[in-house]
Amino acid sequence: MRILIIGTGSIGRRHIRNLQTLIEHPEFILLRDDARLDDFSAELGAIVVGTFDAAIALHPDLAVIATPSMRHLEALQALLPAQIPCYVEKPVITTDAQAAELEQLLASLSVHPATLVGCNLRHLPSLQRVRTLLQTGAIGRPVRASLQVGQWLPDWRPEQDYRQSYSADPARGGGVALDLVHELDVARWLFGEFDQVCAVGGRYSRLEIGSEDSAAIILGRATGPAVAVGLDYVARKPMRRYEIIGDEGSLIWDLIERRLEHVSSNGTELLDCGEGGFDVATTYVTAMTQMLAAINKNQSTSQDVSDGLRSALLALNVNHQLRS
Repeated sequence: MRILIIGTGSIGRRHIRNLQTLIEHPEFILLRDDARLDDFSAELGAIVVGTFDAAIALHPDLAVIATPSMRHLEALQALLPAQIPCYVEKPVITTDAQAAELEQLLASLSVHPATLVGCNLRHLPSLQRVRTLLQTGAIGRPVRASLQVGQWLPDWRPEQDYRQSYSADPARGGGVALDLVHELDVARWLFGEFDQVCAVGGRYSRLEIGSEDSAAIILGRATGPAVAVGLDYVARKPMRRYEIIGDEGSLIWDLIERRLEHVSSNGTELLDCGEGGFDVATTYVTAMTQMLAAINKNQSTSQDVSDGLRSALLALNVNHQLRS
């Protein structure tokens, strides 16, 4: 199988390692602006090209788009019309103009190749358990939820000066709404679409960045639930914790503590989510396995680009409120 990799930073290399375990003798093509050869490309035995046209001429079976978020659209615009299946990292786009261009592109395609957006928390077994419990009415009707995530930005990528990262720069898609879009995506995945969005936030800490480091968001609709989403780059102790309140019980999911609790009138039950229930690393493998199966069977994935776009649009709505 011939695989085009666009972006060989940490996430691109993670995908390469996973693909090497999932595919026998993969052939890699690296797309780099300067067609740069280095020790990494030599180690892979990769073909290195400098343009999309050159990459497409090599007829890749799959493209993995792992460039900075602001550059995702240019790759999709080149690859989707060429009918090349694409795994694209989140968020799919970073501006309203890009969203409009992507919508136009998708509408123009008579045939849509398989696509998958890298909102990988959807593939976490413990969160899938949460979704199943909600769908089967384990806590009755959900009325309120809280989805909270935070981590001290300088600790996030310790090998890089956080002030130079894309997270620090709103022009490159930085800021908590797009950077931490997982929580907005999970809210849609668990509860459906929202028509009420209210957000406050900004750069409140002493971090030396130009983007928003904190946001408090309320998502709502007439039938409920009311969902509070808290995002920050500031928490010194990493956190990712969701609490969902229903009229017959509650679910409390904590990624850092690796716990899922079901609270009911009978008390609190700790649910067994399996050995890999909270292992985020395995979600990248699961997602890529699904992408490969979609290509082989000519079928769709659980989150195509159109669905990923809706989560990005929700994040853009939040950004408009934070920056107005």
